[in-house]
Amino acid sequence: MLLALLAVVPLILDRVHLTETNRVERIQTAYAEVVTVAHRARDAQIETIEAARALMQVVARAYVATAASSSDCASFLWGFVSDAPWVTSLSVVGPDGRISCSTRRQVIGLDLSDRDYVNDVQRTRHYVLSDYLLERSYEKSTVLMAFPIVRPGVAEVDVLLAPIDLHWLARLGQGVESRAGMAAYLIDGKGTVLAGVQSRERLVGRHFGDHPLVKTVQAQPDGTATLEGFDGVRRIYGYTSLPGTDARIVVGFAEREVVGKIDRDSGIAYLHVAFFGLLTVMAAWMVGEHLIVEPIRALARTATRIGQGDLKVRTDPGSWAPEFAPLASALADMADRLATRERELRSVNEHLEELASIDALSGLANRRSFDARLAAEWHQAAEAGHTVGLLMVDVDHFKLFNDSYGHVQGDACLRQIGRVLTAVADGPSDFAARWGGEEFVLLLPGAGLDRAVAIAERLRLAVMALRIRNEGAPCGTITVSVGVTAHVPAADSRPQRLIEAADTALYAAKRRGRNTTVIDRDIPLAEAG
Repeated sequence: MLLALLAVVPLILDRVHLTETNRVERIQTAYAEVVTVAHRARDAQIETIEAARALMQVVARAYVATAASSSDCASFLWGFVSDAPWVTSLSVVGPDGRISCSTRRQVIGLDLSDRDYVNDVQRTRHYVLSDYLLERSYEKSTVLMAFPIVRPGVAEVDVLLAPIDLHWLARLGQGVESRAGMAAYLIDGKGTVLAGVQSRERLVGRHFGDHPLVKTVQAQPDGTATLEGFDGVRRIYGYTSLPGTDARIVVGFAEREVVGKIDRDSGIAYLHVAFFGLLTVMAAWMVGEHLIVEPIRALARTATRIGQGDLKVRTDPGSWAPEFAPLASALADMADRLATRERELRSVNEHLEELASIDALSGLANRRSFDARLAAEWHQAAEAGHTVGLLMVDVDHFKLFNDSYGHVQGDACLRQIGRVLTAVADGPSDFAARWGGEEFVLLLPGAGLDRAVAIAERLRLAVMALRIRNEGAPCGTITVSVGVTAHVPAADSRPQRLIEAADTALYAAKRRGRNTTVIDRDIPLAEAG
């Protein structure tokens, strides 16, 4: 029995070591998880702000081109708000600092001339992001984005104003509420809770400036801490700062939920050690090998494969001692949660990528997506010596159409023309996009000038065949003007050259009476100037 005991002691010590190591690792995992959740919320906020900035740029340009002359400015703005759920409203602040147009009628006429973000935009003509504010009418936090509306030849600047809804934090709150003892907060630099939940208790608007948690998270941009929360519950907290602000995102797991489970598992593990020690004295090698060593090795292999990214791996504890079943179940649960989070993150990224590359009105690619595609095709054509063709299309007298039939019909007209543009783009690499306002572009990689002109004429005739009535136009229907160009990129040239050539041809088409196709090389020098 002494020899058997000597044989099992190393196994007992190894099990004790694994249990204590597991305890430390699980505590560290809890710290890492709260930091990961906080960083995920921060990244979602950054992506939301970037998407909102791109939308504001489109709205500002469209407002200058069309909405500024329309009597129904609110309807124009509503057309953009409905496609952007993170933007709660859109307002236009005039040069005098008063709101002249808004999707929220109750704020029209409100004087914002004393707001720093309005004055900064009017002075610098660049977009400005305000500090986080508590919007009491909605009982939630928000951040205001102000974007300049610059009209050619006009010194005064209007300001496009939009409150950005923190929907990403609401989704974080829903995940937090589903886990017992967890809490999540968005805290500004003064200690006011802008958004947050703890144990299903709403804290928006409450001030905790002197609370130890607030002082700790404001001491540095990122970190972890274990201390009592606003409700007196001791938690493991991870926090991170939001870029450009003094606000902090704070996420906490209840310490008793983390440490208590570890202590229970450790107690069970020590009982297992004693049981297997006695059993090994009676039948040292057989019992030790079958019920201790092999299960530990299998669990270690499973944990290693999960750490390497194989989230489908599972262990079968059917022939093991029942004490190992909780560990196998815990590993399987951890793998399932990691797989679920990976799918959720992939879905969110795909959705954000789609929003960033598609024009919401026409369904075509937006200008950002077009610029990226043009740069890639230009580079490939320069290496291969191929031609790149480009059509720049403008809807003739579209402002008169909007004035006569309204923006709803104007949007429908643009969607029809977008479908026609897609239909005539018959090449495998042809790429149609909305350039802005009533202008579209069609990129024709590998197309020579003859093919580009043929496609342009097909497009022009197809638009005429729609017979969209426009009483303000000379011919009585909607037509388009098309600028055509095709270039073989030089090694040191830029794709902007292609855009400038097509744009020059387009404006020549307008000067020649519209409803025509003009090639950039056919423009006389005097007319091009």
